[in-house]
This record gives sequence, structure tokens and C-alpha cells, in this order.
Amino acid sequence: MKVGLSYPGFHRRGGVERVFYECAKFLANHGHDVTVFASEWESECLPVTYERVQRRAGPSFSRPLSFFRECTRRMNAKSFDVRSAFGSECPIGGVFWAQSVHKAWLDRVKKFRAPMSYGRWKQRLNPLHPVLLHLEKRHFSERRHGKVIALTPEVKSDLQHFYEVPDEKIVVIPNGVSLEEFNVARCANMRSQVREELGYGDRDRVVIFVANETERKGLLPLVRAVSSLQDGTIKVLAVGRLNPNSIGQMGNVKFVGPASDVARYFAAADMFALPTQYEAWGLVIIEALACGLPVVVSRLAGASVAVEEGVTGELLDEPRDESEIATKLLRILDRSNAGRDRIASTIEHYSWNSVLSRYEQTLAECI
Repeated sequence: MKVGLSYPGFHRRGGVERVFYECAKFLANHGHDVTVFASEWESECLPVTYERVQRRAGPSFSRPLSFFRECTRRMNAKSFDVRSAFGSECPIGGVFWAQSVHKAWLDRVKKFRAPMSYGRWKQRLNPLHPVLLHLEKRHFSERRHGKVIALTPEVKSDLQHFYEVPDEKIVVIPNGVSLEEFNVARCANMRSQVREELGYGDRDRVVIFVANETERKGLLPLVRAVSSLQDGTIKVLAVGRLNPNSIGQMGNVKFVGPASDVARYFAAADMFALPTQYEAWGLVIIEALACGLPVVVSRLAGASVAVEEGVTGELLDEPRDESEIATKLLRILDRSNAGRDRIASTIEHYSWNSVLSRYEQTLAECI
């Protein structure tokens, strides 16, 4: 197949970007002619053709629409057997992998933000939301997709509820995990070195948090929950594009910024936590499990279906409740959990090879 794939970022420093990267890698390694349309990418030697999509200079909220217009123009100038997009800022048509439904997130956030709160006003005044909603509505109202991939039955339900996407157009395929990159043996080999580099001692117990958003993903309630335990050996390692100023002066948190090799930081950790308020999937959850880490995550995350409660982790009913987070962190820290190999074995069926075989088949059906 001659395939055109699009999304603004083609790298491994974010969730959607990593999915985009893994899809291109899989298809190219299976003999397909793959062209990647993106504004930024890592300098990887993948057997794909790169097409840089220049976005017009301007405020950040204008970037999605700028990418949409320029990428549409560039892709329409070429011929492909099938096209595939990973976000609403991408050209319409072909196979759309819905990594989330923005309208669903804005609807559900009403449960967490009071009508007159600072958070709700900030949301109302953020010019990015109308842009994303406009593009999302345009994608689904024009009905030009061959197939729409939903990560979970819940995402499928959101697509049908908010945009009336026909049932026969939707295929449910979860995100996957690179077992070559995220595994117990690799983490064990790196653990001592990475912990030493980060300044952790033998007695320190490290809770890792990986995200590119602070509020929605729940960093502040996690940090407060850890502080409430009043145990200086429990540390939070925050990985991602995060603002340290958003949590105030908290001495038990170390920020390391975004990383392409997240597994390296998983190696330094003893458990993973993500008290997110909305997460269509949550790639980092199964990546943490693949590394053998027990997890504390919200039931609102799609990937929570991969957690065996009480065995490989704990699930949060109320992700903003600091006392619940603290209680469930302690359940893991104070008990003998399933061994790392046992935890990792529970998500082997989410390997990218298995998941992307279904994606490849879906693309072929849309030719």
C-alpha cells in the first residue's frame, strides 16, 4: 500500500505522537510505501518519506488550523492508496484514529470545575478550544472517512453521542506498547545508574508521573497526597512538558522535562500514578505495566481496563480526592504486590505487533 500519515508531531515525547510514530514504523517495516506529514520529527532512520508541513507563524491556538490547511494542500497534491490521520488538525478522509474526543472532555470537565470557578472561566476564554471543536466537528460532519478507529467502547459511544458517527464506520482498536522498549529486563539493567543520576537513595520509594498536562492529568492532587503521608522516603518523579510553578513549593517532586526514552525513567521508579480526570486511553499506563510497575490510575482512563485491581494496581473512583490517592498509594507501598514479571505478563497482548496488524487490515479495507 502507498500510505499517507499525518499529525503535527512525529516523535516519542507524547502519547499521540508516539502512536503516529509506531504506526509509520510498523507499516514501513512491513513493506508499505509510507509518507509522513508532520511539522516536527525525531532524526530517526525509519524507511519512510518525510514531508515537512510548515505552519504559519502566529499564536499557539492558531497552529491546529494552520496545520490542517497546509497539510490538506500538501496531501491533496499527492496520490495515495489510503490516508490516515491521528487528530482533528489533520486532513479529512481515509482512516481517522480518534485518540480522544475533545467535545467529550469539555463536557466531562463540568463535573470537576464549578460553573463560576477560575478553571471554568479559563476554559471558556481559551481560544484553542473553539478551534479544536470546529475542526473535530468538520471531520465527523462531512462523513468522508473510510473508517474511524475508537480506542475503547467508551470512545465509540462518545463518537456516536456527540457526532452521530455510524456504527458500521467505527472499529475499536486500543493503543499498544513496544515490548522491546518497555520491559522488566531493560529497566532492571538501567535502574541503579538512573537512580544515582537522579539522586535517589536506596531507601527512597519513587512514584513516577508521566504527562504533558498538569491539571487534567492530576499532578497536584498526587503531590499533595504524597505530602500528606509525611514520609520523606516517598518521592514523585514528574516526566513531561509540565510547569513546576503549578504545584507551588513541594520539595518531594523532581521535574525532568519531556523525554523520548520514558522507559529510562520507569527504571528508576517503584510505582506509577496517573489520577487523570479524562483519558481516552493512557499509553503510559500500559507502558508502566510493561516495565513491571504497579500502578494507581483513575477508572476514567481507558487503559484502566488493563489493570487487575488489587494485583497489578489500584483504581481511583475520584481522581481529585487526595485522601483516596494517598490510601491507594499506601496499599501498594505497604504490601507485597505481584512480581514485576507477573505484572508485565498481563499486558503482552497489547504489543504493537498485535495491535497494528488490525490497523493495517483496517487501512487495506479502505482502499
